[in-house]
Amino acid sequence: MKNYQNHLRSILLLFIISGLLPLRASAQAKYFIAFTDKQNSTYSVDNPNEFLSARAIERRAKQGIAISTDDLPVSPAYVNQVAQSATMVHYSLRWFNGVVATLTPEQLTSVQGLPFVKKITKIYEPAKTESDDKTEWQPLGPTEKREFAGLNYGTSYTQIAMMNGHLLHANGYLGQEKVIAVLDAGFLNVNTHNAFDSLWQRGRILGARDFVNPQSDIYKEHYHGTMVLSAMGGYIDGQLIGTAPRANYWLIRTEDAATEQIIEEYNWAAGAEFADSVGADIINSSLGYTTFDVASQNHTYQDLNGNTAPVTLAANMAASKGMVVVVSAGNDGNAPWHYISVPADSPNVLTVGAVDNKRVKADFSSFGPTADGRIKPDVCAMGKGTVLAIATGTTGTSNGTSFSSPLMAGMVACLWQAKPSLTAQQIVELVKSSSSSYASPNNSTGYGIPDFAQASTSSITDDRNSIELWPNPFTSKINILLGKSFIPANISIFTTNGQLILTMNAFSDGTGHVEINISEELPKGIYLLSIDFSGSRYYVTGIKQ
Repeated sequence: MKNYQNHLRSILLLFIISGLLPLRASAQAKYFIAFTDKQNSTYSVDNPNEFLSARAIERRAKQGIAISTDDLPVSPAYVNQVAQSATMVHYSLRWFNGVVATLTPEQLTSVQGLPFVKKITKIYEPAKTESDDKTEWQPLGPTEKREFAGLNYGTSYTQIAMMNGHLLHANGYLGQEKVIAVLDAGFLNVNTHNAFDSLWQRGRILGARDFVNPQSDIYKEHYHGTMVLSAMGGYIDGQLIGTAPRANYWLIRTEDAATEQIIEEYNWAAGAEFADSVGADIINSSLGYTTFDVASQNHTYQDLNGNTAPVTLAANMAASKGMVVVVSAGNDGNAPWHYISVPADSPNVLTVGAVDNKRVKADFSSFGPTADGRIKPDVCAMGKGTVLAIATGTTGTSNGTSFSSPLMAGMVACLWQAKPSLTAQQIVELVKSSSSSYASPNNSTGYGIPDFAQASTSSITDDRNSIELWPNPFTSKINILLGKSFIPANISIFTTNGQLILTMNAFSDGTGHVEINISEELPKGIYLLSIDFSGSRYYVTGIKQ
């Protein structure tokens, strides 16, 4: 059931290849081809700038996240060998270590015989498709002036003020410098709708990618992403102000609105990988999956364990790379299947349910718990009567967790702007802890409705900024200032791919200073220092020269 919810040369190469190959491939079956390893690759974790943008590397370094083999692109040699047999290689997936390709039965047999192929899974086949779900909307009625700190929100004031987002806006936090990747079904007329004029005029649309059909015009595809984007980035004075109108956006199409097959979960993984590579801070995904046009692909409730569905595995990986992943809970609250969809079951995402303008749960908003008993959704925002930009060029209101999710994602951007030293995980926990039902969560509305003003003034800090490392770059000696004197500390040094190089117990002197001698034989490169003291763990990045 549909719930709409660089030097990156390997990725760009596949875009070029897929754009040149014949369209007749669409009538054939598509497969995910998993590889056994990433050998015969020209890439190395010691040179991440060859496959990750500087912003992606910086995001990891700030949060103490090592660059690992998961980050390495799949082996180009393996991709080329598959491409020689396949009708089309659509894209590669580094987190899953494989490619999505179209194969005839004869080609399937040939690819199965390749020595580096671990497993092949059919993920799309020609089938009768369900009709495209329609997102109903109502024209926006007469609006009253709802101005706060110089911003005239109009009717959209309620959906923002419910989370005290207007108070963050008043303090200058409107998402500046944060990058949000929007994974959706299309962005019809985003390039012409006046709600997005301010984004275009200030260069805040960073680009677009289409993993469904790279040859299409993403601004002539489905309207759903237009509505979703407007909840965050829209701006029409007196009618609509999004929760993060000054953030930057990547628009990524992963959903094929005309069909519902599990390939869309792999498209989602490709979109999330791309978002990671270009340095996105936040992913909003108003998409969810439960059943498909091909019954054998359907998920069961037991799959909602946070570690089974392909899209959930991808969401887990995205979160592990230091992004905040915000997803819709689903719109099945009134259906026999009333549970959340995937990837809303991920333990690492912020799953968002819907309430109305009275803060009452919307009847359609899906319920938890997950199959392994965790509370879901995590939080709620206004998803009933949400003010949005409509692709026809107007503004209106609509219903769905599709819209509560981007409202939340935009506010997360503003909060992270206000508290830039926090990690993605700390931001997610801060949002939950500031919510109205934090002391008594349930599987209807989770921890409740966040208070972002309270969250922005929270005393939670990331003490890594108080830890000093010098010299940096270093050669044979590292000095660390812990900020506390006479404190025992355990210090470990890792390579960026997680290999332990050195571990030691140290005791800081009266100034909080610790000195570490480093072998001059240690290769040049980037290293992560893990420092445990006073019951906490901190990370510092150092460069050996």
